[in-house]
Amino acid sequence: MENKSIKKPEIVVFAGPNGSGKSTITNLLRPPMLPYINADEIQRVLDCDNMEAAKIAENRREECLEKCKGFCFETVLSTDRNLKLLKRAKDAGFFIRCYYVLTADPQINVARVASRVSAGGHDVPTDKIISRYDKALSLVHELIPFCDVCHIYDNSLNEPYRIFKKRKEEYWYCPERYLWRKDNIVALTGISNAQRAPLNNHRTQS
Repeated sequence: MENKSIKKPEIVVFAGPNGSGKSTITNLLRPPMLPYINADEIQRVLDCDNMEAAKIAENRREECLEKCKGFCFETVLSTDRNLKLLKRAKDAGFFIRCYYVLTADPQINVARVASRVSAGGHDVPTDKIISRYDKALSLVHELIPFCDVCHIYDNSLNEPYRIFKKRKEEYWYCPERYLWRKDNIVALTGISNAQRAPLNNHRTQS
């Protein structure tokens, strides 16, 4: 009998601080075949408050995990709550793909959230944006080991620029001339043995 490998269920996570541009990357790269679990979307559809929407999203993620079904979600990842979820998923045999979106300065995030609010979007208090930015970036080095594939994009300028990539146990970095040197990327990721990526390898891709 032919022995066919069984494809692992996949989790695709779009992570990063408020105002970094996760939704832009999500719209570009979200796989259409996976259920998309997003608390903001749940809140709009069900017309509920943000706490209820967050709880519904959490329950849906847990249900997918229990049933070994793949899914896609967004998270600020400023606490270890979803890190623990990803660890359990990894232990259960899920394939984990992450797109992490950040900026080089939290004031960029503050300005973008203000712009979003003026266009009718949801607000996040400035002090929370800044505190979550610092907490989220401090957890990146804990996130990477759980990921089979991880892309980190700086979205400070006009378009996302990939500064780091992990695939299985190989790592690459793409320094950006003004904002991210190799030592900055090492400090962020905790990975000191990444190879320099070829030119033009910084573009948005899966």
